[in-house]
Amino acid sequence: MLLAAVLLFASCGGDDEPAAAPTSDPAGSDAEASGDDSTVELDPQDTELVSFSRDVQPVIASTCARCHTGDGPGTPHLRLDTADDVSDNAFAIAAAVSIEVMPPWPATDLSVPFEDDWSLTEEQRAAITEWHQAGASLDVDPATAIVPDVGVFTLEDHDLEVVPTAGYAGTAGQPDEYRCLVYDPGVTGTSYLDAFEFVPDQTEVVHHAIGYLIPNRLRDRAEQRDGEDGQPGWSCFGSSGLGEDDIFLGWAPGQGPTELPEGSGMRLEPGDFIVIQIHYHFDVDAPADLSSLRMRWSDDPEPDEVYVTSYLAPAEIPCGPDESGPLCDRDAAIADAIAKYGQEGVQGLFITPACGYDPSDFQLVDGVVGGECTQPVEGRGEIVSVLGHAHELGKTFRMTLNPGTPDERVLLDIARWDFEWQFNYYPTESIVVGPDDWVSLECTWDRNLRDPDLEPAYILWADGTDDEMCFGTMLIRETR
Repeated sequence: MLLAAVLLFASCGGDDEPAAAPTSDPAGSDAEASGDDSTVELDPQDTELVSFSRDVQPVIASTCARCHTGDGPGTPHLRLDTADDVSDNAFAIAAAVSIEVMPPWPATDLSVPFEDDWSLTEEQRAAITEWHQAGASLDVDPATAIVPDVGVFTLEDHDLEVVPTAGYAGTAGQPDEYRCLVYDPGVTGTSYLDAFEFVPDQTEVVHHAIGYLIPNRLRDRAEQRDGEDGQPGWSCFGSSGLGEDDIFLGWAPGQGPTELPEGSGMRLEPGDFIVIQIHYHFDVDAPADLSSLRMRWSDDPEPDEVYVTSYLAPAEIPCGPDESGPLCDRDAAIADAIAKYGQEGVQGLFITPACGYDPSDFQLVDGVVGGECTQPVEGRGEIVSVLGHAHELGKTFRMTLNPGTPDERVLLDIARWDFEWQFNYYPTESIVVGPDDWVSLECTWDRNLRDPDLEPAYILWADGTDDEMCFGTMLIRETR
């Protein structure tokens, strides 16, 4: 059990290497870390000073407890509900924190400061390691409850939880499916969402999800499409397929609830409803998925409106020098992707030229390649949160405001991308943006991370799990 926990922890995390710009060597260098804490030499007098209640329990309560207690998302892997649980799992906890994979916090210090930063200081990591090596003794009752300082990482005070009328089911080995399902909150008057959370049901097959606010006038169109192929919902690569939609939610592994600032919300009019586009990737058989949406309404009758803006950059990853096959030809790979997802699901067709690139600009260096695009900010207001998205070959991600100017700010820098941890990050300071501002998105990918059992293929921006993306969002609070 402990070994399994360590292996789980070691599969995610980040280092402090700056993200590589596409114009420089994209390969970079990852810091090497060792999880073998047995090599640490401690002064016995120092270890006698380490106290669970003073030095360890506060760290667990401020970071680990929000995921690993109660109904937190980490409880299927490890429970830390009591002091005794922490002591019993001291080896796994010390191993995870010593190699800096737990608590998960992919953003580096190059980013603007964020709220709820889970990362630990060197002193905190050392205290946990020393406590474990000194025997993980307790100076409190073993039954003492571990209570998270900031609440469990889930939306507990929601007003309703909505599920689709029926769940979508697939079978192992079927192609990637983007399925749109209707979630109807039953809005009868003008209402404002001030918090929401997508809760995946069949986590082994739910890859990511996008939520759309849909106006009531499109209800008939949605009802016509729902179940048109004999399965709940409808196939919808690219967007909702209804013609009009506004993104309000993006979920990927590691995401928790979105809680908007006090006095703000997302407006729904009577009859408006929600469509969630869920990307299913069936590595395994799974029961019908009934992923849900938790929602909380604002008490403010006229809050500031909040909306999502999206930014894209090219993703083009050629085959390596030792790879060959028909799909290593870009045109053949595009045709194959269109056959699977339709043109809406192969956005590389327009993103690459729109950002001023030619496919020949993307050349592997030690298996790594990068893409970048600078574009104007959409809308005007204060940034509530930022998010980055890529798939499983991602290496680095960076979002920069006004690059190359005196006003340059790195909004989000992730030096070692991990698909399992894609957070919304909330800046601690007020950053106001408008149409005169610009955003640069930069991603790099490491082809060496690709499953060697997959057929060699040119990879570009498309909707499959084995394809890639470079995608960023800003949640903006409209200024009056």
